[in-house]
Amino acid sequence: MLRAWLAAAHGEALAADSAQDASLRAFADAEQLLPRAPDRDEDGPYLALDPVHLARWRGHALARFGRPDAVGVLTDALAAHDSEFSRAEASLRADLALAYLANDEPRAAREQLAAADAIAQAVGSARQHRRLSIVARTVA
Repeated sequence: MLRAWLAAAHGEALAADSAQDASLRAFADAEQLLPRAPDRDEDGPYLALDPVHLARWRGHALARFGRPDAVGVLTDALAAHDSEFSRAEASLRADLALAYLANDEPRAAREQLAAADAIAQAVGSARQHRRLSIVARTVA
């Protein structure tokens, strides 16, 4: 599980550095390393990583790259997302807004941004508010 998480984090870092091919390879590696059955190691680090979280991370990278397939990946992740991870859902919806915008769907982008903002307001996440204000300038 830790190796899968590290590969996904590496993919995230590569996406932030605009290294698209390497980033997507790292996410493919993470998918291969992800255990099929959850590992309940009480002595190890707490990691919230499953296929849905991995899809959310990968979708974030795809949205950063402006890839059209980001919408499908993020929409599927949203449909399977555990609602207990509110901050993650707000972030996922912000990524989906950017993906819709890249696909020239500004109305859908504004809808996702509004939903993300409502979640961030409900949980009082200052970090999400900062990110959403940046996304809002893009979507506007």
